[in-house]
Amino acid sequence: MKISVAYIKGPRGFRGELAAVLYSPMFNNLREGMTITLEKGEKSGDFVVEFIKPLTKRIGLKLRGIEDQDGAEFWKGAEVLVEKDKLVPLNESEFYHFELEGTEIYGEDGELIGIVKSVDSNVANAILNVESENREIMIPFVKAIVKEVNIKEKKIVIRKIEGLF
Repeated sequence: MKISVAYIKGPRGFRGELAAVLYSPMFNNLREGMTITLEKGEKSGDFVVEFIKPLTKRIGLKLRGIEDQDGAEFWKGAEVLVEKDKLVPLNESEFYHFELEGTEIYGEDGELIGIVKSVDSNVANAILNVESENREIMIPFVKAIVKEVNIKEKKIVIRKIEGLF
């Protein structure tokens, strides 16, 4: 199974380098010499990572086989996929976004609030996009709100805060 770890923002320079935005600040899921997949619509291709450069809010990525600006431009908007078993293990209190998707959200009182449809990242913290019976709720993934995460049972317990939803 392949997991998306970043997306291609566009070309960077004229020699085929790509600017990529990571879904997690850990870019050690991409390593020199590893094979990754770029996927854009119906098109996909496997590439070997030649080098990675940390940049402000993104990374520079050079892939073997993408040699010029036109080749890099073709992959603009593509997802960067890696094999799930190649992901770096996280600490006990850390989670990949794909692990949280599909998880049921409960209040501390046991009431089902909804199901996590997606996770967005911003500078401060992740945001759980939760689909409830009649609307979508955005819940900050912070310790003050999230009380328990059980990935095996696909269950998250949150503290309901006035005005949150």
